[in-house]
Amino acid sequence: MLVQNNVPLAPLTSFRLGGEAKFLIAIKTIEDLKNAIQFCQTESHPFLILGGGSNTIFRDTGFDGVVFLIQIPGIRCINANENEVIYEVGAGVTWDQFVEYTVKQGLTGIECLSGIPGSVGASPIQNIGAYGQEIKDSIISVQCLDDQGNLNTISNQECNFTYRNSEFKSGKLKQSIVTSVTFRLSKILEPCLEYPEVKKIWNSITMGNPQSQTNAQTQFEDRTFQINSLRELIIGLRKKKSMVLDENDPNTRSAGSFFTNPIISKQETDTFLSLTQKLNLPNPPIFDEKNGMKKLSAAWLIEHSGIKKGDIYPGGVGISTNHCLGLMNIKGTTSALLAMAESIQKRVYETFSIQLEIEPVIRP
Repeated sequence: MLVQNNVPLAPLTSFRLGGEAKFLIAIKTIEDLKNAIQFCQTESHPFLILGGGSNTIFRDTGFDGVVFLIQIPGIRCINANENEVIYEVGAGVTWDQFVEYTVKQGLTGIECLSGIPGSVGASPIQNIGAYGQEIKDSIISVQCLDDQGNLNTISNQECNFTYRNSEFKSGKLKQSIVTSVTFRLSKILEPCLEYPEVKKIWNSITMGNPQSQTNAQTQFEDRTFQINSLRELIIGLRKKKSMVLDENDPNTRSAGSFFTNPIISKQETDTFLSLTQKLNLPNPPIFDEKNGMKKLSAAWLIEHSGIKKGDIYPGGVGISTNHCLGLMNIKGTTSALLAMAESIQKRVYETFSIQLEIEPVIRP
């Protein structure tokens, strides 16, 4: 086990922000993880977990403890039949590499989650989702190490998945460390076309040009071709919003969507709609959730509270030119980033009396 000293954290995150970690240990096996925990206990060091770094914000002062950089590899098929395939995937596997691997085999279940940065181990923690899919619908179980060093298998139900949340993020499993995730993917279910923007573009591709329609229809009879085409469509949409990591695009020095979409009650929704009418605003997008709750668009709230794409804030930070949920680091600091986030939250609350919640994890 190699213990590195005074390691810069900024290069390990998509924001490219943060000070140094006093120590860093690369974790490639469960045994590495157990040894690292033992090291921290013996030396009385606090520790924290880092995966792909796409949903993590480190303070400018860094971390006066040990960072475990999770790099546990492996994509293992543990069962397959005519209907489905079950994979156990190491927590350190890059998320989009796993998506690409499954899509190329004609499997559905996570195709709309293409292009999301980060690692497999992070996917259940905040129940990642995009374009009509959530990871909770494909996860069978999560293997994790608890704070006593015991390896446990947590069922889907025990994860208690909710919108961008789970027991690993804010519940009783918060101290557990994900080591692998087991997924069930389908050989027979159709690609997910629930999201209106995706469905509209998909229909234009398959039904659009009369001259190429016959050829397109022939190609789209092939399941693998369909699912790969949908993956390319999703990645294209994400790139337009600077939601795919790209060293040549400064907009991607971010965490993707910085705020979650608020979920409010019907009564709160009625109050909100009454306010938008008084302000002579266009009809806001509202989505149905469980138990009569409604989901609002954080992007819509930001834009209609007077904040624009491309706005620059003090301290070398700003808002993406392509998506107002993309708070980005230009040449700034974590303090400046968090001050900008607080300013946006305040503006939205003053306008709509709705509190935006930050999606990335802010590390001490």
